[in-house]
Amino acid sequence: MFGILRRAPDGGAILPQSPRVPLGVGIYSRAEAARLLRLTPQRLSRWVRGYTYWLKAGVPRRTHKPPVVHTDLPMIDGTVALSFLELMELRVVKAFVSKGVPLQRVRVAARRIADLFQTTHPFAHQRVYTDREQIYVALEDAGIEPDIVQVTGRHASLQLIAGGVFDRYLEEIDFEETTALAGRWFPLGRQVPIVLDPHIAFGAPVIAGTGIRTDVLSLYAAGNPPPTVARAFELELPRVQAAIDFETQLARAA
Repeated sequence: MFGILRRAPDGGAILPQSPRVPLGVGIYSRAEAARLLRLTPQRLSRWVRGYTYWLKAGVPRRTHKPPVVHTDLPMIDGTVALSFLELMELRVVKAFVSKGVPLQRVRVAARRIADLFQTTHPFAHQRVYTDREQIYVALEDAGIEPDIVQVTGRHASLQLIAGGVFDRYLEEIDFEETTALAGRWFPLGRQVPIVLDPHIAFGAPVIAGTGIRTDVLSLYAAGNPPPTVARAFELELPRVQAAIDFETQLARAA
C-alpha cells in the first residue's frame, strides 16, 4: 500500500504529504494493483491512462487512445492510485480481453454502460455479461434470467435479449445490495479464506473474518513454522497456510 495512513479528525485518511483519500474506498498503487491482478504494470497503465502511438497510414501522425478505466483518486507522489472499484473494473477488463474481446470493443462498452446507467464505474456492477464476442448488461440485477441489452457491435441497441445464456466474470465478488457495486473480492475463489474489502485494512488482502493482512502474516511466517504462526495469531492452521500460499503465488507472479 502507499505507506502508512493516519486518521484525520473528520474520519478521512491522510497520506503524509499527499492528497486526502477517503476511508472505505481502498487504495492501491499501480504496482500493487498489477501484482494482485497478475498484469504487467505497463499494461495496467495503458488501461488507466491511455496511450499514444504513431499512425503510419497516410501522413504519419501521433494519435491517442483513451483509458478503458477512469480513476477517481488523486495522483500520489506522481503515481496513479486506484480504488477498490477500479481494481474490480480492471479485473473484468482483463477477463474480457483474455477471452478474445478486443480492447477497443471493451472501451466502447465502458462508455455506453456509463451513459446508460449514469455511473463512473461501468464494469464494477453486478450486471456485466459477455458471449466472448460482444458485451451485454442486465437491466435488472435480481432474477435468475434478467433482461439484458447488447452494448457493443454494429447493431448494438436497447433491444431485450433472453438472459441466462452468457458468461459472467463476477462470481468471486460480493455486491452491495443498495448499489449493486462490488463490495468484496475473493481473489482465489470463495473456498479460499482470502478477501479484499475496501473497509478493512484499506483494501489490502486479509484473512476472511479478520483484519489480519496476508503480507504481514507471511512475513512473520518467514522465520516461524506455520503451526507457531497459527498459535501466535490465534487462527486455524489451514487459514494461515492459505495466506502464506496466497502471498507465495503473488511473489511468483511478480
